[in-house]
Amino acid sequence: MMHLRQPLVIPKGRPLRVLVHARFSTEEQRQSSIDDQVAACRTFVHQSVPKGTKPSEITIEVITEPEVSGEIADRPGINQVWAGLESKRWDLIIAEESSRLYRHHTKAGELFESAVDAGVRVICPSDYIDTLDDDWPDRLHMCQMQHARSNFYTRQRIRRAHDGLWDRGAAVGNTVIGYKRRPTVPATDTEPAKGPFYDEVDPEKAPIIREVFERIAAGETAAEVGEWLDSITFAKAKWARQAKWTAGNVNSIIRRTIYRGFETNRKKVSKRKLRSGKSEYVWNDEDKIQTRESPHLRIVSDALWYRANEVVDRRRVFKKPVRGAGHPLRGTTRQRRGLLAGVFTCGVCGSPMYSHGKTDGVFRCSGASKGTCWYRGYCMRERVYPAVLEAIVDSVLSLHGVRDAVLARVRELHEKGGSVAAEFNRLDKDEKRLVAAIDRLTAAVESGDGAITSLTSRLAERERELTIVRSRRREVEEQAGRKEKLPSTAKLLEHLEVVQAQLLGDEARAAVIVRQLLDGPIRVIPHMRIDGKRVVPRLEFTINLVAALPPPVAGPLALAEQEGEGVELGSPATLKRTLLVNAFAEPDLVRHARLIVTRRLEGKTYKEIAVECDLTKYHMENCARITRLMEEAGLPEPYRRLTEKPDRVPQWCSKHWLKAGHRKGGGKRRKAS
Repeated sequence: MMHLRQPLVIPKGRPLRVLVHARFSTEEQRQSSIDDQVAACRTFVHQSVPKGTKPSEITIEVITEPEVSGEIADRPGINQVWAGLESKRWDLIIAEESSRLYRHHTKAGELFESAVDAGVRVICPSDYIDTLDDDWPDRLHMCQMQHARSNFYTRQRIRRAHDGLWDRGAAVGNTVIGYKRRPTVPATDTEPAKGPFYDEVDPEKAPIIREVFERIAAGETAAEVGEWLDSITFAKAKWARQAKWTAGNVNSIIRRTIYRGFETNRKKVSKRKLRSGKSEYVWNDEDKIQTRESPHLRIVSDALWYRANEVVDRRRVFKKPVRGAGHPLRGTTRQRRGLLAGVFTCGVCGSPMYSHGKTDGVFRCSGASKGTCWYRGYCMRERVYPAVLEAIVDSVLSLHGVRDAVLARVRELHEKGGSVAAEFNRLDKDEKRLVAAIDRLTAAVESGDGAITSLTSRLAERERELTIVRSRRREVEEQAGRKEKLPSTAKLLEHLEVVQAQLLGDEARAAVIVRQLLDGPIRVIPHMRIDGKRVVPRLEFTINLVAALPPPVAGPLALAEQEGEGVELGSPATLKRTLLVNAFAEPDLVRHARLIVTRRLEGKTYKEIAVECDLTKYHMENCARITRLMEEAGLPEPYRRLTEKPDRVPQWCSKHWLKAGHRKGGGKRRKAS
């Protein structure tokens, strides 16, 4: 026990005000440590006061900090100590040792110096520190060095223990979703389970993890997969901050290599900030990352894992992002993708069409705002979305008439070997090509012909591709053992009806289906009315209806398309449709002009058409003016596609004009911007 050179003195007229501070870190995990520290400090105070001191002459206040590291500078408990020093609430601060206040050399010195300046005595019995002694700075300095060194050696022991577990194949770190821990010694009625612990696949969660990879590989966004996981109440890790699945949570699953039987450790390491004492995870050097093969932990195949990761890679805005604190989007919440995000482009310059506004949203060419594109028109979001979905739904409905021919074509392909034979042929060619490339690169590396770094990186890339091809071949072999049953005509019709309902239902699900059906982007093509008084936007895009069919039907058709087979009814070529839809409200003047042209081809006069359609004389004259222009140009449509900027545009199709199109009965329209 420490013997004070200068005993404690009871102030005159008031009790001695004492603060007892107790803390233990998360590494110790002993709840009784707090009580032991407080009891020892109380005993020391009562033994150090003069004999005959009454208990009422001493008031002791206790501040505890359980399960928090003393290296952290900003803590709730120590902040109370600082506040008490500023208000001079105590005469004495006592802690078992200086590391209970701070295990931070700089902050401990600041606290002790501030206490001395405020006239508050600080005593740490186990460190033999008393601020009334002249040598207290030297003692504090030496004790803090010892405590810091103790932490250093503790970290080394923990690291050595983790290395031993890793070498033995035992579990290291937190349990990954989809796995469960098996102890070496099972728990009993009196003793808990003991390690080392080993990971094994959880049979209940593994199918869900596999479906997550399949959904991402099929084109669903991470946010949509997260919504699906929420809908089935799939539990996250117990240490998760929120129960709701986010896009980041889903992407972290896709990135984990353990699901393909390859474990990594220490990709990130903890680094302590010297000023704050807090730790943050930083990327580790590649040569220090630990890896091991764990085939017993495989949940998905290599081909599926790489396919899903390639989908995530394509969605990245920055292919080589800046990691760490220098990342421009660090701490920024990403907005969810819209229905046409990433697939809506300008037909003039190819730039993306950006959405502006929330309630009254419009699309505009991003190149026009930069001055690199001459097309200045707008597309109202409330018109674009329904127009695209309606055109796609109509195309899916058109499959009803050819469903028998589609099934007949698929049966013919199955008789020829189906998707399996064609896939085997393609995979054999890819495997031979990659093996030959690997042999050439290996020979070049051994001979030293060329830059070694470049050759080794190319060799690693070819080996990765070969792994994917061989994994895909194993999948095809498994599929060959299972005979796929073709759906009946009624089942195919039922599937198409489900696709239509999803397109017209939730926007998030509709966005996934639209991207699967699209064969290229949706382009905004400017068209000028034949009378030259208006430039309007029309949407042009191609869809491949093979993606709307069930997998047993779509698979053979997609492979037949790759092989370039014929274009008979039911072939993939006939299931591709190029659509041209209006992204504006066509006025009655133009619609009636198109109708008049059709009736004129039937040999009817203007008067007869006016009587049949119940058109007024004034309206008929205006329609006839556009009709004559269409007949002179030999065009069935009252719009001409623009490939170059016109010399004069009396009226762009602006957002104000588009809104004016809602009005019935005409009226004064707002001037376009």
